[in-house]
Parts: sequence; structure tokens; C-alpha cells
Amino acid sequence: MFRRFSNSFRCKLLTLIHPELTTALFIPSHLTPQERITLKRLATPRRDVLEIGSYLGASACCFAAAHRIAGSGRVYCVDTWDNDAMSEGIRDTYEEFMANTAPFAEFIVPIRGFSTDVVAQVLRLTDHLDLLFIDGDHSYHGVKSDWDAYSSFLGPDSLVVFHDSGWAEGVKRVIAEDVAPLVSTSDRLPNMWWGTLSATPC
Repeated sequence: MFRRFSNSFRCKLLTLIHPELTTALFIPSHLTPQERITLKRLATPRRDVLEIGSYLGASACCFAAAHRIAGSGRVYCVDTWDNDAMSEGIRDTYEEFMANTAPFAEFIVPIRGFSTDVVAQVLRLTDHLDLLFIDGDHSYHGVKSDWDAYSSFLGPDSLVVFHDSGWAEGVKRVIAEDVAPLVSTSDRLPNMWWGTLSATPC
């Protein structure tokens, strides 16, 4: 009880500093408040964002908050919304996602399906991404498949962000082997890593 009160109180305090994140900070998520603030900051100069793994919409609202300030942009949200890779178990979360993200509906494009199955659908909407956020299946095969499927949408100065880089071995391996050699700059939080590409991935 005390922990829930403390987290809620902290979120209320953070909304005083970051009022644009009021919606995002109160959506249940595995993202920490600092990660949510960072996602909004990273998206601020970037127009076309795609996230793999949307869950209940916290990260989507962070990206969309940046777009609202800029006055334009799109967040392409790719998920099955069946909780396939979530520890909470299988359930349909699509309606919760839609309700949570409703304040930012003009910026958010939900794309329902497995990430590797909807690439052609994404391509019909955009052929370039300024930011790619990978937070889906954390197995090596899952992360590698997501990177291989969407890296061709990226170019020099595109940003790629991985969540759960602090503990998921598959995430760590893809960053080390496939992504880190391509970036000019990188940074991290305890459980999130991001880097700016210096060239178009092959």
C-alpha cells in the first residue's frame, strides 16, 4: 500500500515538472518514470517513430507528447495486444491501449499483428523512421528478427532505442553485435539503451 501511494505521489510531482506527460506517467507499464521522460526527450526532434511492443500505451503517449509540442509527427505502434511476451499472461489489451492513448489519437497509428508480419503494412505508411523503439519479444531471436525487419527503415541520424537492455541477454547481444558498431553516439539508463546511427544499416 505504501509503495503504491509513493509511486502515485511521485507521478503527481513529476506532472508538475512535465505536464505534457500527465497521461503517460499514470498508465501501468514496465517503464520507469525516468524512462518515460527520456523517451519523450528522445522523440522531441523526430517526426516518424515506430515502437515494437506497445502494451497499454505508456511509451506511445510519451512519443506522442513530443509530437504534440512539435505540432506534427506519427507514432506507429506495432503489437498483437494479446500480451504474448508479457509476464502478466495472455489477455487482450487492445481496448485499454486505445482508451489510454485516446488523448493523442491524432498522432498514433496502431498496427495490430506480429512485428515481422506487418512490415509491408508499415511500408505502405512510411519508408523512413527517425526513431525505432524495440520492446517486444526479448529473446535473442525475437530482438534480432525485429532489428532485421525494421533496420532498413533507418538512416544516418536515426535513433534506435532498446528497452530491458539491463537484464535481457537477447537485447544485450543484438545491441553489441548488430547495433553498437553502427552508431556514432550512445547512452543508457540502467534498463534502456539508445544510439544514433552514423550510417544506413546494410
